[in-house]
Amino acid sequence: MLEYFYFRQGLTILYSSYTILYMMDDKLEISQLLLNIIAGFYEKDARVNYFDTDTLLYHSEIHMVQFIKENQELHLAAIARRLGVTRGAVSQMIMRLEKKGVVSKEADPGNSRKVILRLTPRGETAYRGHKRNHDSYNAVVSKLLENASQAELNFLKDFLEKYEQSLHKTSSQ
Repeated sequence: MLEYFYFRQGLTILYSSYTILYMMDDKLEISQLLLNIIAGFYEKDARVNYFDTDTLLYHSEIHMVQFIKENQELHLAAIARRLGVTRGAVSQMIMRLEKKGVVSKEADPGNSRKVILRLTPRGETAYRGHKRNHDSYNAVVSKLLENASQAELNFLKDFLEKYEQSLHKTSSQ
């Protein structure tokens, strides 16, 4: 795996060098920078994380933990509706999180047929670790943009929104 990492890093460096030497077009350079950033995030995000616990939590799992924490008192069907996924998908995710000791189910006092989800102490710790990760990304962006003018911020926001929309369009085709 380490050999693959070095090989991939070497290819990235070669491609970046080629771009800098032979493609001095600003638009191509920006495109390459975006691709490098996306690749870096993808590689970092694709790895599992412990989020200050002794339990491996994948991207989708920690985001379900975040959703449960920020939307307390919801039952499975309501979570599925809000996330736009099936109840079965939510149920499977919750079963995995229960096995990992991150989430617990409690009977809804108002309706015995429904189950309310709660974070366990381990889930609370994971939530805080995940939040800290997001806060560190936010701090980096804030620092980089602290001297930007409102026009620059507006341009960057508009560009990134359009880029995100185009990514969604191409991924759905």
